Amino acid sequence: MNKHISLLFAVTRSGAVVSRRFSAHGLSFADFMIMHYLDSAPEGKLRRVDLAEKMGLTPSGITRLILPLEKIGIIERLDDDSDARARFSALTKAGKNLLKDATATLEERAEEIFEHASEKNIITATELLLNIK
Repeated sequence: MNKHISLLFAVTRSGAVVSRRFSAHGLSFADFMIMHYLDSAPEGKLRRVDLAEKMGLTPSGITRLILPLEKIGIIERLDDDSDARARFSALTKAGKNLLKDATATLEERAEEIFEHASEKNIITATELLLNIK
């Protein structure tokens, strides 16, 4: 197997480990990522197409992930006053509180999982993975 395919195997395996180890407070890691991106966005809201891009998903893929979070009151749907076709997603107050709690838990778990990795290796791996398009 060539080095590129070996890297893809490692990325896929690590994704499974992250999904398993980093679910917290009833959230999947993907839920946590969505909430983080919304909380970090200017004005605390994003168009679904922009959120999909950040997550590396299609617009329909992000919709499938967001709908359950809307149903339980974590995310709310907002209209765009300047474009009747566009919709924004934003965290509700309950969503912001949940994100705060989940962030603390996940930061502890991340420290544990990467306790033997050097800062340089973490930075290098992050840069490498962010360049996958």
